[in-house]
Amino acid sequence: MSALGIYCADCGTECERVTGREAGAREPDRIDAQVWACPFCPDAWAPSAADGSAVGLPAGEETRNARALLRERQVERLISEALRHCPNGRPIAEERVASFLAHELHLPTDEAAIDRLNIEWCRSAWLALKGASYADVVRHAQTYRPRKAA
Repeated sequence: MSALGIYCADCGTECERVTGREAGAREPDRIDAQVWACPFCPDAWAPSAADGSAVGLPAGEETRNARALLRERQVERLISEALRHCPNGRPIAEERVASFLAHELHLPTDEAAIDRLNIEWCRSAWLALKGASYADVVRHAQTYRPRKAA
């Protein structure tokens, strides 16, 4: 039995909740934990949250590595640029970068979360963020700022 909306980022198949060992997870803290796994893609899994939902979408090792590189080399680069100007501004910087990425990918913010991207979207996100600076992110935030209700 699988929850609606939890599907493999690599093949699109609906996933099932199993143990990390059954899914092929190699990390010691994941072996006995519950994960969401694709029944067809080898090593395609995502951790299970406390409420039973998936943390991101299950994906194979190549996609998980692409997500990690995207986060480490592009997203963290922009956030660290923001932190040079405002050392306590990580939460707002993360929110702004996520909104900027969603806008650049033409996806809803929930769907543009890095843990939900497949390998093709990771490549598109890399290209979108590669030439961007935090100043571009701030301009986007100022342009698309939600209006306050009167």
